[in-house]
Amino acid sequence: MDIREKIGQRLVFGFPGTTIPAEFAALVREYKIGNVILFRYNIESLPQLARLCADIQELVRGATGRDAFITIDQEGGMVTRLPWDAVNVPGSMALAATGKPENAVLAAEITARQLRGVGVNFNLAPDLDVNSNPMNPVIGVRSFGDDPQSVALFGAKAAVDSHIGLPRIGKTMDELEACELISFRAAIKAGIPAIMSSHILFPNIEPNGVPATMSRTIMHGLLRETLGFDGLILSDCMVMDAIRRHYGTAHGVVEAMRAGVDMVFVSSNADLQRESAAAALAAAESGS
Repeated sequence: MDIREKIGQRLVFGFPGTTIPAEFAALVREYKIGNVILFRYNIESLPQLARLCADIQELVRGATGRDAFITIDQEGGMVTRLPWDAVNVPGSMALAATGKPENAVLAAEITARQLRGVGVNFNLAPDLDVNSNPMNPVIGVRSFGDDPQSVALFGAKAAVDSHIGLPRIGKTMDELEACELISFRAAIKAGIPAIMSSHILFPNIEPNGVPATMSRTIMHGLLRETLGFDGLILSDCMVMDAIRRHYGTAHGVVEAMRAGVDMVFVSSNADLQRESAAAALAAAESGS
């Protein structure tokens, strides 16, 4: 692969509507974008979703010569993307309330079969955060619970929503090890293939004023070296205000790649997608 193709393999873009817009198709062809994220607004029914996934694969294969990762947030419960004619399983906290980890396995199997059947090959789930802050507007029932060991068994963030602000967590490494990192260590030990980062400041771990997604100290030093994770590192969406408003999406994309993030998400906004792809390509070509 040349530089443009390599950068395209590290980007994940989304688009509006239930069919592929011409503008998005042109962007994929120009920058060799290798991966797509789908949301509820992309989906009307299972047959339509299957056609859309087939069209995405045809587009990406034609542009890159490789299969696409087609990603989706299908956690179950309050975070569901599948349509009315699919089975949406209960959310994580409901599953944990049964006290039976085998129910989480069953729910995952049901979801995986449905996604695979329509051509979605990468589910961005489950949420491994510990519900340690009852004021957190993002996690809540998406978590398996407030007990780190239970979350670790069933599978773990901040009182600010990173979609609209930049959260800060002042915990030390020892405090994180005692709670938030327990579930991730368990998942890594179990062979989890991918982990998504969050746009949160950890000033006691990363003193340079950048969130985890843009921090090589956290993405490489903590996740790769300390925790021993060797799978794919994914970013949360770089259009979220935690990145766009404070750092700029394109700059954030480049810094996330430099930090060690393998797949960077720019889930919406064609202008920011094009700007991000161009910035990442320029940085790679310059050697920076």
